[in-house]
Amino acid sequence: MISKHGASDTLADESSPTEVELVLLRHGQTPGNAARRYVGCADDQPLSEIGREQARAAHGFPDVKRVYVSVLRRSQETAAIMFPNAEQVVVDDIQEMNFGIFTGRSADEMESDADYRAWVESGCENQCPGGESKAQFTNRVCAAMDAFLRAAADQGEMHVFLVAHGGTMMAFMDRYTQSERSYYEWNTPNCHGYRLHIRLDKDKLSIDSIENV
Repeated sequence: MISKHGASDTLADESSPTEVELVLLRHGQTPGNAARRYVGCADDQPLSEIGREQARAAHGFPDVKRVYVSVLRRSQETAAIMFPNAEQVVVDDIQEMNFGIFTGRSADEMESDADYRAWVESGCENQCPGGESKAQFTNRVCAAMDAFLRAAADQGEMHVFLVAHGGTMMAFMDRYTQSERSYYEWNTPNCHGYRLHIRLDKDKLSIDSIENV
């Protein structure tokens, strides 16, 4: 596993920036996605049949020898289809948000739930009871992504592939892009994502260019 403590100090000692190309993809549909439920990291769902079809229909990467994934099954199943010849390496702390007591439930089911209404009225910023706040989630994901990219670059990997989650992608893109798009506008359909050219300075990560994939 590559953890948030896994990057070496080599890059941090270099004065010149390092550039990495990251292909960041969302996993295929799960049953919870189809039912519009808050799946999050606490519900380790497999892909639905539609999700498997999405992965098969997406642009595959048969020549890629290594693909990075989260600890969750839906990420790994998608990667196995889209990257059939690649070794999978798990990256710690990039899994989806912890929705606490909202996990597995839909907005319609919680329409009269006081805890849920309070969370929605906060702009979905407050901490989910038993789970994370948006800020806690974003900090977790971005710290893990920064360390992961630096560790990969330190190993000489300049072209990196990662199958992650919708929330993971929104958190990362919202923090590191210079854009007026909101957090939720960075959401992407299942098995789609972004090709990113990333600059790693000593104390800063920045995204230089973005392409849809």
